[in-house]
This record gives sequence, structure tokens and C-alpha cells, in this order.
Amino acid sequence: MNSQFPKTAFVIFPSGAFGGAEKRFTNLFRSLQKLHPGKFYYIINPLMKKHLGRSFPGFNDSNIRVINTAAQENSASSQSPLPEKYNDTAPDPAETDKNASAARKYFWYYKNKSRQKKLFRQIEAIRKQEDIKVLIGIFAGGLPLVFYKENNIPGVKTIFSDMDSWFTEVLPDTKKLWYRKYYSFNNILQSADKVDFLSPYIASGVKKLGVTIPEEKISIAPCSFIDYSKCAAGLKDPFEVAFASRLEPDKNPMLYLNAAREMLREFPNVKFHLLGEGSLVNEIAEFITAAGIKENVNFTFHNNPPEVFSRTSVFVSLQTGTNYPSQSVLEAMACGNAVIASNRGDTGLFINNANGVLVELNTGEVAAALRKMILNREDTTLLGKQAAEFVRQYHTIEKVTEYYTGLITGVYEGGFIG
Repeated sequence: MNSQFPKTAFVIFPSGAFGGAEKRFTNLFRSLQKLHPGKFYYIINPLMKKHLGRSFPGFNDSNIRVINTAAQENSASSQSPLPEKYNDTAPDPAETDKNASAARKYFWYYKNKSRQKKLFRQIEAIRKQEDIKVLIGIFAGGLPLVFYKENNIPGVKTIFSDMDSWFTEVLPDTKKLWYRKYYSFNNILQSADKVDFLSPYIASGVKKLGVTIPEEKISIAPCSFIDYSKCAAGLKDPFEVAFASRLEPDKNPMLYLNAAREMLREFPNVKFHLLGEGSLVNEIAEFITAAGIKENVNFTFHNNPPEVFSRTSVFVSLQTGTNYPSQSVLEAMACGNAVIASNRGDTGLFINNANGVLVELNTGEVAAALRKMILNREDTTLLGKQAAEFVRQYHTIEKVTEYYTGLITGVYEGGFIG
């Protein structure tokens, strides 16, 4: 079977903090490499290479290929550290459009096209050299793949994996904003042979923005997964609470901190953790100091969050879009944490009254849920135990590798092409 399996490459170019999608696809790549030795490649940028070095020490890089743009060559060849601050937010395209002249729009169009085409040429050189048949673009890694269709290159199939619950650069009015064609995701969503969505919420959100994708091209992953070998429930005394994510506005870390401050007035012996990095790091640090809660809040980046989650009893996830199925939430559940999650998107697919509670995005509801879990520790322990059992049964690497193996084979053999 392995000899017939098409060589496949994941293409991922993060521009910010190391998040759930990067962790998920890195673990998936490693799993598929074991299942189909020599058949998978990881085409990444220098920033992703640095992320892997920090978060996956000892990572086998034999099938990793790093693509350098002119702006990245210096950082790729140097030993410069990762940035201290990231910003994954993007300006509103419609607002930008109002303040741009026609000449500026033409400039953006050709600049964006030129940039993506340069990346495409580097990807194509690797593809030819390694005889890769299927390319899976994740987030920005999907943008250069549109040129496989525009140039009518035979024998290559493209899949776009859309993990983005807040629909970055999916534009509702592509005619008005035509000059952003090579910068938005509309182009790859409509031209890929297959579009892989992480959840139904993301697929429906893209459709609502007017992106036309034939139904036969849409595929939705059955679940997510984590590395359960790193996850175990440890001693959960004293009572500790965790929050972990990219520190961007849509993740609502400030809401978590406001609820934590309120709880610490009532329960001064509870410890809170806030793990991550992003554009809000300075604001968060200033808030913790000003609120006088520095002794009770562990604010840091951690390359192995389950080490912290093994001690915590509650995990809080407050995404504006959907929490399903967040890598950090799955890790925390596997470590025996009850979950407090925002009632958004598809979150109800895996958080319910058997393993946690759904709340609205306001300090009062988050604080009330925390108070109840702190006061009723036996119930909280039971919720955490049931959470661990749930994820190990329904969110497995076996299900996900089977899904992607079928997706790749189907696209390569022509069965999924609309």
C-alpha cells in the first residue's frame, strides 16, 4: 500500500505565535510519516522552523523544507531569537479600501501576486525535486497554491485546510476588493481540489460570506487529537485554573483575567495560569501588575502545557468564534480538567454538562462558573475525570490519520474533484 501512496506535502507559513493549528499539523505530519515512511514533507517558513525547535526538541527534520523569501533570508540564516511580541490581527479590508487610491490598489494587487508567485516557484521546485503529487496548504501556506490551477500544471492536486474560526481575509465582496485577490483566502477556497474544514461552524461561516465552494469539494474533519502520552492527571491540590492560547483579542484573555481578579478577592489561595504569546502580552503584563495579582497569576509561555494542566482543576477557553476543537482544551481535558468555555460556534459538540459548562462572554458568567467549581470541588473533579474519558474516546490520532489518508488518496485518484 505504501508504494502506491502519493507523496504529499503540508505547506504552513505562520506569521505569529505558535498556535493550535501549527501543533496539530506537526503532530499529524509525524504520525503520517510513521504510517507512510518517506511519503510526507513539511514545507515551512523560517519562523515555523524556530517554533519547531522550541516546541518539538529533537524533531526529525529529514523531510522538512524551509522556504525563504527575500525578507526572511537574514532571519533564517541567523541565530536570532523568536520575537518577544506577535501580532496576528489583520486590518479590516473594507476600512482599508476606503482610504486607498486606485494607484495604491493596483500596486497592492501586483505586489501581492508577485509575492505569492515567488513562494509558488519555490514550492514547485521542491515538488518537482521530490515528485510530490498532493499539496495541503494550511492558512497562508495555501495562498501560493492557486497558481497550480492558474498555470494548469498537470499531475498536482491541492487541498486547502481551513482551521480559521474568525475567517481572516475571507472577503464578502471580492469584486469591490479585487486587488486583494492574492492576499485573501477566497482564491484558494474556490480553486482547491478539496477544502478541508476543521468544523461545520467554519464551513458555514465561509459560505455566509459569499464564497462559492461546490459541496463535493467540502470535507469536514471527524475530530481533532492531541499527543495523549504527554497528558495525565496529577495532584490537584491546591486548586489551580488555567487559560492557554495565542494572546489575541478574539481569544479574550483579558476577560479571563478580569474574572480571575474577581475570584482572587474571594479565594486568595487559588492559583491562575495564563500561558501563551501574542499581541496582547504587554497589555496583559501591565494589567496583572496594576491589579496586584502577580503573585497569584503565572503568566508565561510553556512549550509543554500538559505539565501545567496536570495540576490544574479547571481550564477556561473564551474564544469569540468557536472553541471546537481547540488543542489546548483537548490537552486540558485529557489532564482531568473541567472546562469553562464560551458558548460559541461548535463548542457544544464537545463541551457539555458532563465535562464542563458553557458561558456567555462576560465577566459575571465566567466568574460565577469559576466560583461554583471552586466551591464544589468533588463535582469539579468528576467533570474533569469525565472530560479525560471523553477526549480519549472521541478525539484520536487514529481517526484523524484515517481521515487525511482517505482525503489525500481520494483527491489524488480524482474521486473528490468537483
